[in-house]
Amino acid sequence: MSSYYDLEQILRLQGVMGSDVAAIVTPLLASMAEAVDEVQAATAAGDLDRVTRAAHRCRNDAMVLGAHQLLRALTSLEDAGRDYDEARVTEALARVREIWPPTRDELASLANPP
Repeated sequence: MSSYYDLEQILRLQGVMGSDVAAIVTPLLASMAEAVDEVQAATAAGDLDRVTRAAHRCRNDAMVLGAHQLLRALTSLEDAGRDYDEARVTEALARVREIWPPTRDELASLANPP
């Protein structure tokens, strides 16, 4: 059991879509990785509108996969970006950076079991 994603939610999605877990997780994981990279680049550039859009995009993928900790961190990041609050963006991004690697790694292991 993972604390970084909701396996039951993914399995329900698998039942609805008729796809295997890898076919569901892999494209969402790639999309999330791209969005996290964009959030970091946008934050470094001070482009809070772009931060907000990328966080929102990643948040949707996290919601689909039941990645609740990441979802909460991205929601905080999106809200801070929407409020043009650079200090909160920096704080929320730190939380995303803390949660993203283990979330990414566990989802990758789920999609590509040994």
